[in-house]
Amino acid sequence: MSIVSKLARTQKKDPLLQPIDWGCLKAKNRVFSSGHALSHAENGKPTDTTFLYQAEKAKGGIGLSFIGGSGTIAVDTSPVFDQLIIDKTIIPFFNEISKVYRQHNATIMTQITHLGRRTNSNVGEWTPIVAPSAIREPLHRGFPRTMDMEDITRIVRAFAEAASFCKEGGLDGLEVIASGHLIDQFWSPATNQRTDEFGGSLDNRMRFGRMVFDAMRSEVGEDFALGIRMTMTEQDYDKDGLSEEDNMEIGLKLKADGVLDFLNLVSGRIDTLPRLSSYMPGLAAPLSPFLAQAGRFKREINLPILHATRINDLATARYAIKEGLVDMVGMTRGHISDPYIIEKIINQEENRIRTCVGATYCSNYGYCIQSPATAREKKLPHKINRSRHEKKILVVGGGPAGLEAARVSAERGHHVDLYEAASEFGGQLKYVRKVNWRKDLFGIIDWLVNECATLGVNFYMNKLIEANELIEKNADCIILATGGLPNINSVKGNAEIFSTWDILGGKKLEGLTFIHDQTGKNISLTAADYLSDYGSEVILNTSDASIGMEAMRMEISPFMKRFYKKGVNLQVDHDVIEVVKDKNRLNVILRNIHTGEIDSMIVDHFVLEAGTLPNDSLFYKLNKLSLNKGIIDLDAMVNGKAQPNFAGDGFHIYRVGDAVNSRDVHCAILDSLRICKDL
Repeated sequence: MSIVSKLARTQKKDPLLQPIDWGCLKAKNRVFSSGHALSHAENGKPTDTTFLYQAEKAKGGIGLSFIGGSGTIAVDTSPVFDQLIIDKTIIPFFNEISKVYRQHNATIMTQITHLGRRTNSNVGEWTPIVAPSAIREPLHRGFPRTMDMEDITRIVRAFAEAASFCKEGGLDGLEVIASGHLIDQFWSPATNQRTDEFGGSLDNRMRFGRMVFDAMRSEVGEDFALGIRMTMTEQDYDKDGLSEEDNMEIGLKLKADGVLDFLNLVSGRIDTLPRLSSYMPGLAAPLSPFLAQAGRFKREINLPILHATRINDLATARYAIKEGLVDMVGMTRGHISDPYIIEKIINQEENRIRTCVGATYCSNYGYCIQSPATAREKKLPHKINRSRHEKKILVVGGGPAGLEAARVSAERGHHVDLYEAASEFGGQLKYVRKVNWRKDLFGIIDWLVNECATLGVNFYMNKLIEANELIEKNADCIILATGGLPNINSVKGNAEIFSTWDILGGKKLEGLTFIHDQTGKNISLTAADYLSDYGSEVILNTSDASIGMEAMRMEISPFMKRFYKKGVNLQVDHDVIEVVKDKNRLNVILRNIHTGEIDSMIVDHFVLEAGTLPNDSLFYKLNKLSLNKGIIDLDAMVNGKAQPNFAGDGFHIYRVGDAVNSRDVHCAILDSLRICKDL
């Protein structure tokens, strides 16, 4: 059955597949991807990755996508988080991506802004920062000066020019992001202390934004969609900010002005890390935390309402549309994880959608923790091509790397057997379930297991397979995803040292526990959170300058909030020299990395997180017997090319994930996709 026939069959009953047509705002379905700074730009200019990343969403069936996020419109609003610069040079790129979206009957817009105080003078062109008032934004640390009338006139004109570039580029419309940016900085009494005609009353504080929209509408005419992304409240942490009632009034006034085609609603403020973590919530937040609030705005303001915040599941998305809470539902991180959500709905394959788990890895690195092809479309496929020749593939290890190797190999049409030594899948990801608020991460494993089962992978659990058994099976290829083992040998002493695996495996420790973190990743924070929940007094120590230096940025605040409430003792800038027995306790010898001073601390237990060492004994029993000697052509791997195929009787062997060296989930899955997509 063709995609058109399948769409016609499912569209009648699925709220998400209903088209929308409100004048300038048109879309073939109710799902959109909001503006987000995953532009993969270079010095503000779009790249091949920018194009291919967005094009994949159009191929996957999305109704509307905002390309880029916070695209800057003036020289004194320098990009600070992977933004596009919206000037005349971007027109050819917009034309190119617009053609792709038209080919797929999809709608394409962009998001533009002036950051105001939300930047820094030491980026971009190193220009002075301007804002309604000289109030610093803590997150980006710049000190703005108060805008004068010449600044206001210049920036209004810059918005209008940027809008004309967007229209000339063939886009269907644009939105201005207000929340936390310059227009909102004028609106909010927390950031606007002016006493002239741009300060004081709400109408005065709205004056600048109205000038911007009047200028843009005059520039682009009536056949180009204009919207605004605005917050519904700023009073999550700051009672001096705009309330829900204030923002409702702003929305009503903007609607009455007749220059807007839609409102895109978010909630909260973004000028500190804790506020940003609530505005763009991850694992610590409930699903769709602001959907009911968006529904209140929808009831009061007769404009098309868009909303996207942690709406990961289709049931909630359908509910939002069916109950009239919003007109379009944003599944932005969902499309980072799986750009083919709509196609899979139409094909009645919803169980095969790779759902976002809320890891916020994309905020740290610009890539999805579980979908390594995202933002690597030039070299890696989202859809795996079938091989012309069926092979026998053996995979050893049922963690993320092994399951991805099995999945991709099965998609290629190969016969795949997977051997797992334990009674359950997951590898190190099994441990995330010990801390309840992080358990959604195990969805990575759930999806991989489901896909492998759907594709016919043969599972052999509780099977510690030996080298001679693997050889006897006459496989064409063996993938070793045997993982790693905790590295607990990097600290000297005669004391018993526990690993974070011991703790998250369920070991309860009483008394004072000292956790020394040498990685800066989430696992030490998770172990500290777990132990402190079960009565242990915890010291979390690192030689780094701050706790969780490499942890997910959007998880730092939730962790810290819990640590402060539970009294976890946080210590930085101290290395551990030695841990020795001291009667029935332990003496931890510490050195301050700045002063060199030696100190000591008496504790009951010592836990070390120093990454893993490869569990590679099986590899070294087999690699010399293989056709490729276990060697991976790294140049071919990173460039998306197939590994060399050596002729002769025998097998090729590859190791992936922590069986190579200590890395993270994304790296493990990336290894397997790179190696197995061409087997």
